[in-house]
Amino acid sequence: MTSRAGGTGPASSRMPIVITMIESPDPSRNAGPSVPAPEAGAPESIAATSLEKPAGRRYHPSPEDWRAEIFYSIVTDRFQATEPIAAEGDRADGTSRHGGDLRGLTSRLGYVHDLGATTVQLSPVALNGSGAYHGYAPVHFMAVDPRLGELAELRRLVDTAHRLGLRVVLDLVLNHAGPVFDYADGSNAWKGTREAADVAANGIAVLPIELASPQHFSRRGVIDDWEDTDQETQGDFPPDYRRLATENPRTRELLQYIACWWIKETDIDGVRLDAIRHMDRTFIQDLSSAVKNYARSLGKSNFAVIGEHASSDDTLIASCFESGVSAMYNYGEYRRQNRALHGCGPARLLEHSFEIAAKAFGGDHGSTVRFIDNHDLYRFLRDGEPLERLRVGLAFVLFSLGIPMLYYGTERGFRQASGRLDPENLADPADPGNREDMFAAGKFVSASSAGDGFDRSSPAFGWTRRLIEIRRRHAALRFGEQEVVFSDPGGPGIYAFVRRHREGSALVVLNTADRARRLDLSALDLSTDVEPGGPLVDILDPGLPAPVGGPGDGPLRMTVPPFGVSVLMQDPEHLKPRPGSQ
Repeated sequence: MTSRAGGTGPASSRMPIVITMIESPDPSRNAGPSVPAPEAGAPESIAATSLEKPAGRRYHPSPEDWRAEIFYSIVTDRFQATEPIAAEGDRADGTSRHGGDLRGLTSRLGYVHDLGATTVQLSPVALNGSGAYHGYAPVHFMAVDPRLGELAELRRLVDTAHRLGLRVVLDLVLNHAGPVFDYADGSNAWKGTREAADVAANGIAVLPIELASPQHFSRRGVIDDWEDTDQETQGDFPPDYRRLATENPRTRELLQYIACWWIKETDIDGVRLDAIRHMDRTFIQDLSSAVKNYARSLGKSNFAVIGEHASSDDTLIASCFESGVSAMYNYGEYRRQNRALHGCGPARLLEHSFEIAAKAFGGDHGSTVRFIDNHDLYRFLRDGEPLERLRVGLAFVLFSLGIPMLYYGTERGFRQASGRLDPENLADPADPGNREDMFAAGKFVSASSAGDGFDRSSPAFGWTRRLIEIRRRHAALRFGEQEVVFSDPGGPGIYAFVRRHREGSALVVLNTADRARRLDLSALDLSTDVEPGGPLVDILDPGLPAPVGGPGDGPLRMTVPPFGVSVLMQDPEHLKPRPGSQ
């Protein structure tokens, strides 16, 4: 017996989604003994759902320009738990589930708003297998994990965020499922790409039921060599996360529908696509088109599709923009810049990194998502480093070209015990040590994260809020083109760049060294649609001594204190419009 999915499908698809009715699989069968049942009413089949816009419902409009946003990335299980705390296992163990939930997160949205961030990025919320507190092992793609809450609570979270002026981006896992089947030969080893392997007789335990077929999985075994292109593009994620066959037109159609269903049900403003380097490239193109067109039909004219491609190759990451994504994670720049920002390399590395990225990304450079840490990387601030180094790192990420993303707790000075500066190291992994509990009752904490993580009186919080406010007030720091004007070639020190915009340009000066440095610029042009001239003022800290010279007044000379940050603009009282400018 067959049935056709109700409502309208993704806008880019003209083929009906035809459903072969089969017995509903039990997601807990392969995924572990502690997988809870989905909430009552969660759809077991796409056929039971519709993408038709609910009559009379108004959806939240998109931002005009995502480059103006500041992302705040959250691991929901670690952010805020609701009493009584529903944890699994030892709450002091970083690999167990600690009880953070959607209700708790909703109660803390005011904190994110007070910080000044504008977009909350949620970790995945779909029902996951046993132990997958992080959300990256889905077994039911159309149900909220009941350990996080219910669909109604996710809707309430989004609605509350919108009332506070915040956007919500949902991390959507469409590259793979959790451990939803076993291989017939009993082995997870890489099997090659010539022929898909057989699935064990107990079948595939995934929902919705339309996905519970071997044809929707690559079935090539688990990746053991990340440098092998075939494994990278066809293999299961370790330990046993089964890759979805995103090269299969049928699979693509189902996944597009699922993505659109989350938009319709929750009113989210964007999606983060996890691990797109492992997806079929044409699938990314079809998915981006489908969700953007569908969101537009709901009144969301600029829905964001954000790709996470963890390569160091800027050219490869930049090529993803051809698939229609709105923004891409900027891993290449992160890896090249890390040592310099920690004072273990010359500031000139920052300039070289920028030049490489600018050449690769071209006009898309401003739509890359910038970060100094995230849930897959070491916390920026290491044990033993002065807090002032974080001050420079935060200014760097918030004032540089691109869309800044803050990782929860970094604005509070959370630290990583590791002293390593290589960005990721399998012998000393970043997680779970970079996923501390934010809430006061949390048990998985360090000296830097213990206590009330939401204390707004901390120096790091106040500094971050100040930087964000300066960025919000000046268009140059959100939209301006970037030009590096100086970088110390011999070691830690000055990195200075101009953000140019028609409404006024800004000179950003950072000192990565632990001692004062001198900046001498023989010429500096900050002119746009105003006449050059007029004194420079430090809009970040007007109390600092003004530099000597500047636009229209000869060379610029200034002393920058250890770990100093200055943002210099021409005093607006002295600016005059150019003849004919508006």
